[in-house]
Amino acid sequence: MNTKNLSAGILSAILVLVIAFMASQAYFFSIKYDKEMASHAQNYKIENKIDHYIQKTNNVIQDYFFEYISGETKEQKPQELSKINKEKTQLYTTLYFIALGVLLLTYFFSSKEIFIVSILSAALISWFVGIFAPIMTVEIFKDLPIFGFTIFKYESKGIWSTVEKLWILQNYFLAVVITLFSIAIPIIKTISLYFSVLMKINIKYIDFITKWSMADVFIVSLLLTNLSLSVDEFTNAEVQIAIYFFCTYVVLSILSSYIIIKEREK
Repeated sequence: MNTKNLSAGILSAILVLVIAFMASQAYFFSIKYDKEMASHAQNYKIENKIDHYIQKTNNVIQDYFFEYISGETKEQKPQELSKINKEKTQLYTTLYFIALGVLLLTYFFSSKEIFIVSILSAALISWFVGIFAPIMTVEIFKDLPIFGFTIFKYESKGIWSTVEKLWILQNYFLAVVITLFSIAIPIIKTISLYFSVLMKINIKYIDFITKWSMADVFIVSLLLTNLSLSVDEFTNAEVQIAIYFFCTYVVLSILSSYIIIKEREK
């Protein structure tokens, strides 16, 4: 390996580590944000409203003594913490895409093997976050007389959690289809591409799998459509970071497959 390829390899490895760190932080804060929003929604459910009003006066008095008499800083409210975690999720997701963009630029001065391995590593990281992070949150609410703003239901959906729920509900067909196209095929394809590059093996079924590259996007689109079917004026559906990471995996996977096939045809 010459000096140029060595330098490109070191730079690519560093960028992949940065991408992994940014993706892990985005995943971590998205999970924290989701849990805090679920806890916040629980406080606004009608069965908790009465207790909330009873405790409200007591909390105001306690906060007054805590802040003004003891002189200490009051603990942040759940809404403030949720906002902070959401902002951190967005920040680390942005930094992840910036690092990924820099990694893509190494195409112009690194060897094809180093570039493809780096892209596949970034794709695998993106796939993990795309599968396990929340992909959409759905909140059903309404302003009620006396009780005011009330949340009837809050749900956070991800690809993996959806598969689990479908299996529990005995909807085995959909669970298997989503597992096949969103989990099994991506893993098989990525591992096969790794072997194809590192071992310089011509794996014949890569061409067949590549033809199904957009099937996982189609499955996720169906999933999003299903989750947002009941959206109306009393329903708030919000797309979360998993959709961006999963689509990034698909793009990187297609890109690496295209480069491998073109190199093989030379």
